Amino acid sequence: MSRLAGLLLALALTASACQGSSDSVDPGASLPTPTVTPTYGDLPASIDYVAMGDSFAAGPFISTMRTDPQGCARSKSNYPAFLAGWLGVATYTDVSCSAAVTKDLYGPQRLLDGGRTGRQLDALSAETDLVTLGIGGNDFNIYSGLVACQDEEVSYCPVEQLQTDARKVQGHIAKAVRSIKKVAPEAVVFVVGYPDIMPTEGTCPAVGVSAEVLAPVTEVAALLNASLREGAEASGATYIDMEAASEGHDVCAKGRAWINGPRFRAGVAAPFHPKINGMRAVAGELYREITGADPEVTEYAEPDTEALVLNAG
Repeated sequence: MSRLAGLLLALALTASACQGSSDSVDPGASLPTPTVTPTYGDLPASIDYVAMGDSFAAGPFISTMRTDPQGCARSKSNYPAFLAGWLGVATYTDVSCSAAVTKDLYGPQRLLDGGRTGRQLDALSAETDLVTLGIGGNDFNIYSGLVACQDEEVSYCPVEQLQTDARKVQGHIAKAVRSIKKVAPEAVVFVVGYPDIMPTEGTCPAVGVSAEVLAPVTEVAALLNASLREGAEASGATYIDMEAASEGHDVCAKGRAWINGPRFRAGVAAPFHPKINGMRAVAGELYREITGADPEVTEYAEPDTEALVLNAG
């Protein structure tokens, strides 16, 4: 029985007991208005939230960076932080880490500064209610391969191998979700897809290559997202389709772009990674899926600092 079902059963039994008692209720007295704490679907009113993933969840170089540990390049304004604030969670643990691959869910990850962090699965417990997982693009060096293929000076772009590898990610995601559910059996799990980084048609100076060179790259990206969706659905998780949501917000969209261009911009984003508006957009898709309503959007993420669980490191 889920926590929510148990709560409803307890409330029903309490109501039955009250109806069976006849010696203390004054029919003419005004009864106090009951306080109802809102719940979201299968989630309890008091949510313990764990965010897991790679740099597209961590948000390297967006606004202010967290230092727990510093080598993960994890922003205080990534989509997990926005979502935690909008939901008003009871606890919020973010172990997303730049450069993570799915194997880093199960073992220590070597960080960008040479240090190491614990395995991401260690953030989970039987008390975890909500998990977001955004990972898979670094498996088989898919993301770095796509970036390399955008360089017209590169003589060889292994598109067919990248396509094959993108399809393999399905199994990695399905295994990851099953592992999450084993540790946190009550948790509702969301697998977050990658947004459109490059335009699906045409090109622009920010990309730096012709549409003909770019086309195979976007095809691999689409295969990767399809693999994430299939892995999520095969393991009982809910898939968040950011490919569809981000249409028209790729790196070529100028003022509407959710993605930073090829330059490193401290405080804005890493090259070809989501900016703060892209992080808000991901959090918005998650919030709508969870609550069925639009969030009261804030400019910056504002999770309750008392709910924040700091990571060792």
